[in-house]
Amino acid sequence: MSLSSAFNAVRHVIMLAVMVIIWLLLGMVYLDRFFVPFDRLIPWLMPWKGLATIPLQASLSERLSIMQGLLDSSGNVANYSLFVMFLSFAVFSAYLSLVYQQKQRKTHENRLLRLKNQEIARRNEFIRYISATIGHEFKNNLGRIKRRLDLLADLPQDTAERIDENFDKLFADIEIFKKISDEREAVLIDFRRVDLREMLLELSRQHSDLIDIAFPGKGGEGAQSVIFASQTLLRTVFENLIDNAIKYRKPDQPRARMFLSCSMDIDSTRRYVSLSFRDEGIGMDERQADRCFYKGKRTKEGWGEGLYFAKYVVGLHAGKIRVGKEYTRPGVGTEIIINLPFIEEALYV
Repeated sequence: MSLSSAFNAVRHVIMLAVMVIIWLLLGMVYLDRFFVPFDRLIPWLMPWKGLATIPLQASLSERLSIMQGLLDSSGNVANYSLFVMFLSFAVFSAYLSLVYQQKQRKTHENRLLRLKNQEIARRNEFIRYISATIGHEFKNNLGRIKRRLDLLADLPQDTAERIDENFDKLFADIEIFKKISDEREAVLIDFRRVDLREMLLELSRQHSDLIDIAFPGKGGEGAQSVIFASQTLLRTVFENLIDNAIKYRKPDQPRARMFLSCSMDIDSTRRYVSLSFRDEGIGMDERQADRCFYKGKRTKEGWGEGLYFAKYVVGLHAGKIRVGKEYTRPGVGTEIIINLPFIEEALYV
């Protein structure tokens, strides 16, 4: 039983006990029979029973005055009893009506919730089927492309190795996509200690043939970049941001350029590791910046699925992602800022 249900049960019992006591008192007054310990209330509920206390030496006028006072008191008690009876009945009826309405509302909400859950279950089943089919077809087609590339004997060794590495990453991304579709996120994501600075340095070395990445502050700050996270998912997000910088560089740029920074950010509730990915590409305007994280809102230049996936993964880590408006302008470049909970707070997310 939940805490709310237990509270409601106690409230019903208390209300029922109060009504029983009130009606029991009214019944004892009506029957003129009081039970222990309610007999102590006789002087207040039935004051006319105090006639025996009239002094014997009292005069006739004093006796009549006392009896008139007792009679008035009994009349007041009768009026009060009638008022309390009607009031308690009205309150009890209103309470029963409120309980009935709450029960009907809860029943209606539960019915709607069951219908929504059934609809969600049907959609999830369809999505799982589509995802499995798409993943299977992607892997088959990519496998065919890789086998044909392997037949090209004149490819340089370095180029062939990079192609194989990219294919391996693509196959891994497809497996992640299939798992996200087939399993609950809590089961999929394995949170471990991840050094973001070390991961970004490794990625900058791997992409050094296509982009110049400046990443200042290699020493002394590594301890402030350790969080609990899914290394596989975050690595995919960071690679997408680097790929965007390469893809959307300026036409006159032979090589893309990006500046990475890692620092601490504090808001009213917790500390974050703040990552800034700032490139010098074609950039985006304010309208594109407001729409870039939403699926189906991509522009003709792109900025679609990759940033939507990044927003999804950052959300799974209880983090925040946004476009840095200071450095994001057409012809200037784009800045994506990601805040991920620091290691001490990430334990309780």
